[in-house]
Amino acid sequence: MSDVRVLRCLECEEEHIEVDYSLLTKEQLAGREPLFEKYICERIARMYRVCSYALDTRVNAVKKEAHEGVRDQIIPSLKAEWGTEDFEVKLQRFVDLDLSFIGTPEEYYHLLREVVCSYVCGNFYPAQTAAGALGERILNRLILKTRDYFKSSSHYKKVYKKKSFDNWDLPIEVLQDWGVIDDKVAENFTSLKKYRNDSIHYNASYRFDENSIHAVKLLANIVEKQFSYTGRKDLFWVFNIPGEIWLRSEVENDPFVKEFVLPHTSYLTPYCEPMAKPPTKGRGVVGPLADDEFIDLRKNRKSN
Repeated sequence: MSDVRVLRCLECEEEHIEVDYSLLTKEQLAGREPLFEKYICERIARMYRVCSYALDTRVNAVKKEAHEGVRDQIIPSLKAEWGTEDFEVKLQRFVDLDLSFIGTPEEYYHLLREVVCSYVCGNFYPAQTAAGALGERILNRLILKTRDYFKSSSHYKKVYKKKSFDNWDLPIEVLQDWGVIDDKVAENFTSLKKYRNDSIHYNASYRFDENSIHAVKLLANIVEKQFSYTGRKDLFWVFNIPGEIWLRSEVENDPFVKEFVLPHTSYLTPYCEPMAKPPTKGRGVVGPLADDEFIDLRKNRKSN
């Protein structure tokens, strides 16, 4: 026979947790084991805070207008990465690319950095070939990880069995129609496809030294517009709270967000301090709260 009791929640301090005591173990009934493991009260207002980053702003430190002391700190590491021969030429290529980012710590930033290194060192053919290959990898991963959210779509039957795509036109069209990528990202993929094809199909007079920079920049634009925190104001509250990035609540159920963003976030109250030593949970606030209300509480948490 069931024995359901309503218990007081320690987070919201209201009685709403129903527990069937007939299902508890002897240890739980005796108080030697907890009734709940990692219980999260659904009444407490929470938002997703970004806690992991991929970051590379080195180019800003080596431009002519950069502070000399900062520049001097960065140059030795660049020489170690690229080599010292023709270093000033390499540095100028790096500055001309003008790539900096802060985004989701997916593999793309690490791989993009390898492409950039190849280009900067004057390896134009591998740089352009790799830019196309990485573009194709991103396109495949976007569609393979989000397609099951769109089973009712007319496109689903065209893509659900495939393990990979080497014809870019279909996934570009499908991802654009699903809203996973916007028109600008789709345009960049389409432009990059041409450079990808140029790099793998023989043309005796093709100038990789002239064209590779365009392929690398298109790839960087795709990564920036799709995966960047600072470039996706449609998804994130960026530094509205100094030093912090939070996900907009209205996009929590977006397929791209669920697959590529949420794994790099923590679900927190306005008073949680996960970076503190030791981390502190903070008190809960009964919701629902609009994002701007949550942000105001977060900004003023030390005075409350």
